[in-house]
Amino acid sequence: MANYGQRKFVLNYSRLKRSLRRGFRLTEDGVLAAGEETVHRSCILGRLDSNLPDCQWGRLAMEVQLKGDLILTIRAFASNQPDFIQSDTVTSIDQFLLDDSVPDHRKEQLFGMANGVQYSGQGDILLYGQTGRYLWLWLELDGVGTAQLSGLRVYAPGDLFLSTFPQVYQNNDFFHRYLSIFSSLYNDLDETIDGLARYIDVDTAPAPILPILAGWMGLELDGDILEEEELRQLLRVAFPLLSVKGTRRAVEGIVRLFVKEPVYIVERNLLSGAQQESAGKLYGSTPFDFTILINRSSDEKLRAKLQMMVDQFKPLRSQAQIVFMGDCGTLDGFSYLDVNGAVLQNSPASLDESSILTGMYYLQ
Repeated sequence: MANYGQRKFVLNYSRLKRSLRRGFRLTEDGVLAAGEETVHRSCILGRLDSNLPDCQWGRLAMEVQLKGDLILTIRAFASNQPDFIQSDTVTSIDQFLLDDSVPDHRKEQLFGMANGVQYSGQGDILLYGQTGRYLWLWLELDGVGTAQLSGLRVYAPGDLFLSTFPQVYQNNDFFHRYLSIFSSLYNDLDETIDGLARYIDVDTAPAPILPILAGWMGLELDGDILEEEELRQLLRVAFPLLSVKGTRRAVEGIVRLFVKEPVYIVERNLLSGAQQESAGKLYGSTPFDFTILINRSSDEKLRAKLQMMVDQFKPLRSQAQIVFMGDCGTLDGFSYLDVNGAVLQNSPASLDESSILTGMYYLQ
């Protein structure tokens, strides 16, 4: 889309790092985070330079996430001069505002004398009337709770369409503000279109989009059984695993996404006749069956995840059995002397402690 000469100033990590912050924590992705350690937080930014004298500043926008009883206050003013006179001395505005020793009430006086604007309870404001090459911003957050301020950006000028109307309309303040509604919608839509690529990038796509990407690749997910990071990890390796779908390699790959402990796959058709006869149905009942042995304690939630994914990558007509071998084994219970064999001792058991009924537990 055409921008009609509009400029956007993104307040990213490097800009915010040079600001004067109290109570805000700055993350590497340019997010101002606030905790409950204090009830007053502030962030004063250094000047934004448009390189245009008498620049008509338009709109300040950000994504605001507030949890608790919090009020956001935004102050702004513009000027063509980077300095002002203080006690017959030329003083840099940046140096004055970013000096932690200067009381806040004196900084408020400067914003007032410069005909600045102040808004409360809004994260998307119009800066109409603020004219000058430089722009200064002051964010304050008061109250109890947690918050995140992200995606801070300033547009100059704020209205894209006003210049397309005759001069008589441009001098109408009401019409200017009314038209800014559509200009703001246009800007947001423009940014959404420009950022469509992030919706199909596994690392940047929002969480609700991930199941859609999985569906495009032919993966069937059962509700919210997979956590967000697990789903992202699955999508990263989905293509190479799907290319070998129906093989032992695919089954091993999908299991190792969720299990860090040793994993053993026993295929019934590779066992001797004597082994098959002695094992009974431990390793399935047909030549196509196989058993996945996992050397860790039983976990039903993990079992459900593995069963859902293994069923989509296993060979056709085969049946997969998932067995958690645990810390020790018993007869007829997948015991291996070199892996999980142990001499069991009677021990007390209690509910909700993952006690397996192996015959060696008793209730006190």
